[in-house]
Amino acid sequence: MEKAITYFQVKPGLRFPMYRYLFFLLLAGLALRAQAQHDVMMQAFYWDVPVDTAAKNGFWWDTLAAKAPELAAAGITAIWVPPPSKGNFGIYDMGYGIYDHFDLGNYNQKGTVETRFGSRDELLNMVQTMHAYGIEVYADIVLNHIFGGPDNLEPNPAVKQYVFDEAIRDPDGDGIYDQFSPYPTNEIIWRIPNAEPGDYYIKIKGYWLPCSDPKGERGYDLYINWDGSPDQPNTPGNANWEYEPNDGNGQYNVFPGSGQHVWGHIDPCGDIDEYKITLTTSHTIEIRLEARREVYNPFDFVPTDQRRGYYPFEIWHNGQNLAPTALQAWTYTGITYVTHTGPGEANWSWNYSHFHPVDDRDYLGWPGTDEVIPNTKFFGNDLNTFDPVVQDRLITWGQWLTNTVGFDGYRLDFVRGYQPEFAAAWINSMPKRSDGSQRFVVAEYWGGKAAIKSWVTTVESLGADADAFDFPLKSTLTDMANWNGADWDMSWLNHAGLVRDNGGNNLSGIQVVTFVENHDTGKESDKWLWRDWDMAYAYILFAEGRPTIFYPHFYSIQQHDHRDPSITVQAPASLRQDLIRLINLRRNYLGGTMVVLSEVGNPWPSTDVADVFVARRGGNGTRSGAILVLNDHETDTKGLWVDSAPNGWPSWAGKDLINPATGETTHIYNDGRVYVWAPPRGYAIWVLAEEYDPALFASATANPSELNTALHIKEQPPRFDWQGPAPNPFFGQTHFELTLPEEAQVQMTVYDLLGREVRQLVHRTLAAGHHQIAWNASGLAGGTYLVRLDVQTADGRRYVRHRIVTLQR
Repeated sequence: MEKAITYFQVKPGLRFPMYRYLFFLLLAGLALRAQAQHDVMMQAFYWDVPVDTAAKNGFWWDTLAAKAPELAAAGITAIWVPPPSKGNFGIYDMGYGIYDHFDLGNYNQKGTVETRFGSRDELLNMVQTMHAYGIEVYADIVLNHIFGGPDNLEPNPAVKQYVFDEAIRDPDGDGIYDQFSPYPTNEIIWRIPNAEPGDYYIKIKGYWLPCSDPKGERGYDLYINWDGSPDQPNTPGNANWEYEPNDGNGQYNVFPGSGQHVWGHIDPCGDIDEYKITLTTSHTIEIRLEARREVYNPFDFVPTDQRRGYYPFEIWHNGQNLAPTALQAWTYTGITYVTHTGPGEANWSWNYSHFHPVDDRDYLGWPGTDEVIPNTKFFGNDLNTFDPVVQDRLITWGQWLTNTVGFDGYRLDFVRGYQPEFAAAWINSMPKRSDGSQRFVVAEYWGGKAAIKSWVTTVESLGADADAFDFPLKSTLTDMANWNGADWDMSWLNHAGLVRDNGGNNLSGIQVVTFVENHDTGKESDKWLWRDWDMAYAYILFAEGRPTIFYPHFYSIQQHDHRDPSITVQAPASLRQDLIRLINLRRNYLGGTMVVLSEVGNPWPSTDVADVFVARRGGNGTRSGAILVLNDHETDTKGLWVDSAPNGWPSWAGKDLINPATGETTHIYNDGRVYVWAPPRGYAIWVLAEEYDPALFASATANPSELNTALHIKEQPPRFDWQGPAPNPFFGQTHFELTLPEEAQVQMTVYDLLGREVRQLVHRTLAAGHHQIAWNASGLAGGTYLVRLDVQTADGRRYVRHRIVTLQR
């Protein structure tokens, strides 16, 4: 019984029995000492993770907390979680539309208190739970931009001047002017405040347009409102179109009405379109433009690249051009927040001076190929990270976030978007670990090998240690898995990626994080692995570099293309056991460098090198390493005779190898040559028979029922009590005991570990007193479930708790 076990507080809201806590301490200590050997991390989210948008309830942090036992049992040593701060798109935001850095789901902003992932308390609880199981937690950090919305509009004279200069600037002051990237047309609202009654002639001009293309590529949507009328957008079947003559030289169209839209074209380039409106009373004139293009079969007039610039370059009234004076450009850069009340939470506001372009020398850069682009407006409002105020604020926030939540490291989002000098300064300013070392950092630099290496070495030269994701290797592994074996040459894998590069752009294994899929590629079907995920994971879990497992691959969650949700992909459920065995092998056998045996030492038959990749990896000081075989032939088991110990490698001559998955063995001859093989479209791992331990390759399963106490308590009310379930684990029926000090609205919901609601146990008002709530689990599969209790009192207090429950069949 629970009363017979000694409990103590690990962190607020989290209790563990003493013997379990000692086990967790031992586990954490072992994890730290052996991290270099089995440093497997998981990206613990994917695009559009489940959320209850109707109730504004995010439960991803709770979902992850419930996963901690099985992740630890599987050998996961760290998880990377999404950006924890409130996003501009509220409960829908995946965190990358960052809005308020200090709102972790505890302030009512953007239509919600909680983030898509949950509340601040649930975030803290998740991190504490992971730590209790020896798992580090890395936060996704967005330093490139801040998003704003309609409630963040402000006049922006810098953007107005930039548009009227048509993005032509002399940033160096040397008299040489260049064309830079236009400010997005649809992110500007043009206004003349308190315009007096009378006629206004509004002239629309385009710049940086595709002049050699048909006129259908140079379209725009024009919206004008001068009396507060509701928005009345066009449709392909019912549209107001610009008509000729309309060239701005006294020829104009009468605009069809306030709140309406006109679709028009700049044809030819240099054309001016003019529109007349008439105000009968004083009112603010609002003008919005959006770049459009024609598509056919069926016809539509759709948004296009908003760098195709359109603006009201002249507005005439009573013989005076108001564009240089009264006309204002409003942007989503006036960002203010509710008052932050927590310790260390700054109360800042942002305005246009913090975002590019900031003055008449500043500019917006082009996307480029894969170079660093600190002035480029890719997402939201592009922060001017050269500004000391911006730098200091972002560093202060990072320090607060680390100290408040307890993150062990960071994934830096889109580091191409700001200068590496600032990245290094930010990393160097973060709180150190208890031993004085820097926390873990990995950067998202989506580019080629040379650009990634340059960024990593530049940051290193400035005293900071940052790994990089191996995007080149991801591309190669995707092709290997997807292509037909007859069209793919396995020797293309020999020097794929950053660690194995032989063209002068290599990084060491401790500077690289490898992966098969992530949240970005996982939402775009043209970047997916469609099959043979096990082959790709066999490579990264065998090779040098820190491997990352994608959450949907581990849990076999169907992914949807974000452009066309009908396009789906799903890794097989069997992949999970492959991953666990590969992690076990990495942890217990591997730790040294890697040599490709199918590349050196005259592999035979040479004709099969196109289908078979063979590599040997060094050991970890306890065991001697292993050999990996990948076979991409569609139908045949294939292998190679290879030299098992090329120059400089320890000899295994005269020994036997065993494939732990099948029990097959092969002999290494006295000259060191050995024949190793793998099944079609598959992999095999071969270890020394004398070092083989069957227990290390047994199926690893998690035991979530170990954590039977409440995982999280937002606030404990007087005499509020929730007991159960009893029994737990249970075989079909169990019940909860609930005591309420007063009448309250009670909702008790059961979720599976994918975050899907599977049962509503109660959802009604309950009187004060004692209640027994039964759960008949008929129709549900055996497994682990999360039960969420949500109690709301008449005066608005809310109490939320969770329990992990195991259903046995």
